Amino acid sequence: MEKVANCQSCFMPMDTNEKFGTNENGHACEDYCVYCFQSGAFTKEQNLEEAIIDNIPFWKGEGESDDVARERIMAVFPNLKRWNV
Repeated sequence: MEKVANCQSCFMPMDTNEKFGTNENGHACEDYCVYCFQSGAFTKEQNLEEAIIDNIPFWKGEGESDDVARERIMAVFPNLKRWNV
């Protein structure tokens, strides 16, 4: 089984070529997904808190509260390349 890369901004699994963002030269970016990084730049300039709020819907399980999703995100995002400053 091939190792799946995870976006270093939102942690989305990048398991197909289409999910990788692009560098300025159009080549695939190894670190960021297509939703976070295109043409060598982030698609949204935001801080960590804004990224957390934007990602809560994607991290929420059925019937879970926003707080549960936020806790799950906070266990991961601060360690990602984009947010680990």
